[in-house]
Amino acid sequence: MRVVDSWFEVFRILPTVYITVDIDMSSPRELSGIVDLFGQAAPNQFFEQLQRNLGLSVRLRVFTLPLVIWLMISQRLSSKATLSTAVQGVVQGPPHQLLPNHKRVREGTVSCHTGAYSDARQAIPVVVAEEVADRVLSHLMRTCREALPAWSRRVFILDGSSLKMPHTPELAEAYPPDPKSHWPVLRILVAQELTTGLAQRPCWGPMYGPKAVSEQALTEKILDRIPNYSVLMGDINFGVFTVAFATTRRGHDVLVRLQRSRAVVVGRGLALESGLDREICWRPSAHERKHHPQLPAEACVRGRLIVQEVVTSDGSHVTLYLFTTLRLTVEQLVQLYGLRWDVETDLRSLKRVVDLQVLRCHSVDMIAKELVLAIVGYNLVRAVMNEAAEEYGLDPRRLSFSRSQDVVNAALPGLEAAATPAEYQLKLCRLLRLVASCKLPDRSKRPSTPREVWGHGCQFAKRKVKAPTVR
Repeated sequence: MRVVDSWFEVFRILPTVYITVDIDMSSPRELSGIVDLFGQAAPNQFFEQLQRNLGLSVRLRVFTLPLVIWLMISQRLSSKATLSTAVQGVVQGPPHQLLPNHKRVREGTVSCHTGAYSDARQAIPVVVAEEVADRVLSHLMRTCREALPAWSRRVFILDGSSLKMPHTPELAEAYPPDPKSHWPVLRILVAQELTTGLAQRPCWGPMYGPKAVSEQALTEKILDRIPNYSVLMGDINFGVFTVAFATTRRGHDVLVRLQRSRAVVVGRGLALESGLDREICWRPSAHERKHHPQLPAEACVRGRLIVQEVVTSDGSHVTLYLFTTLRLTVEQLVQLYGLRWDVETDLRSLKRVVDLQVLRCHSVDMIAKELVLAIVGYNLVRAVMNEAAEEYGLDPRRLSFSRSQDVVNAALPGLEAAATPAEYQLKLCRLLRLVASCKLPDRSKRPSTPREVWGHGCQFAKRKVKAPTVR
C-alpha cells in the first residue's frame, strides 16, 4: 500500500469533498483551509493509534477509517448530503493517490453502490467520532479573539434545540415522539465560543418520555468539555441555581440572566431598581432542593446581582436581571451579555445550513455519529471564516455562514481544474477573499414600520366522519 505523505495530498484528489484555502503567497502569514486544519488536527498517526487502542480492523479496504470519517463530515457540507454523492467522489475522482493499493482501485472497478461505504460507516464506533471531534476542536481553539478589549477570557454561550429523526422502533424507544406527533425527538445542547462560533461536542437526550432530560441537566454534562477557567453565559432558561453551582464547582465563571421572580428570591428583599449592583450569596430554594436532593447542605454560589435597564435596537426599554461571578464593570457585563444573540444565528446555521433540522440515520449509534461529525464540519467551515476575517481585519461574526459555505462549494470545480500549483494557490487565495466578502447587512437600526404577523391557515381539509345510523 502506498504511503501518503500528507493530508494535503490525500484530499487534493477528492473534488466533491475538497474544501480548502491555502497559503497566500503575498502574505507573510500562513493560512489554513478546511482540509489543512483537519489534517493538522487528525493526521494519519492519530488514526493509526486510535485503531490500535480500540482494536479496530486494519485490513486493506477501499474505505479506510480516515476516508470514511472525512466523507461523513463532507456529507454535511453538501447540499444533497447523501451516501451516493460521497461515494461518487471516490469512484469518479481523478488519480487514485489517496486510495490504498486495492485491487478494485488498480483496476478502476470501485463500485458506485453505497453498500460498502454504508457498512464502513456503521462499523465505526461512536467513540472514534467523539475523539475526532475533540481533537479537531482542540486544534482550532488554540487561538481566539478577545470578547472585550484587554480581556482574554474564553466565553461559551449555552443554547439548546430539538431535532427530529426517522421513525424506527429503536429510535422511537430511545427518543419517544411528542404525544401529538409521529417522529422521535431529541433535545440537544450546544456550547459555542463567543467570538469564533466554534462549537463543543454537543450533549443530547430524549425530549419526551420517562427518561426526558432538561437543558439544565445537559449543562452539567457539557461543562466537563469546556476548557478550564472559562466563562459560561446563558439566558433566562439557564438562570437557575443548579447551573450556577455546577459551573462554579468546576472552576468556571458564570453570567446568566434571571427572571424577575427569581431575582426577587435571590435578592432576599433588595429593591430591584436599575443600577443595583450588590454582592449576594445565592442559595437553593426548597423547591430546588426537593428536585435535586444531591445538593450539599452548604451549597451556595457567591456573586453579584445586577439590575440594569437597557435600550434595545428598536428603541424599547428592557430591564436585565443578571447574576455573575465576574469582576467586570456593569457596562462591560451588559456589553458582554448583549453578544449572546450570536448563538441564535449559530444554531440556525447548524440546523438549516448544515441540515441538522431532521436527522436521517435509523439507529441510535448512527444518530450519535451523524451529530458529532456534523459539528466537526460546521467547526471547519467556521475556522475558514475566522481565517478570512483575520486576514482582512474583519469581525468573523459579521460574515454569513450560509454564503461562505456557498462560496466554498462553488469554488470546488475551479480548484479541481487548476493545472499548476501556482494556479491552485491563486484560486485558494481568491476563495479566501470571497469568503471575507460575505458580510452580513448592518441591522442595528430596525425599520420603524411594525411587522405584520400572519396566522397559519389549515393546509388540509378536515376529515368528516358521518355518524353511524341507528336502526
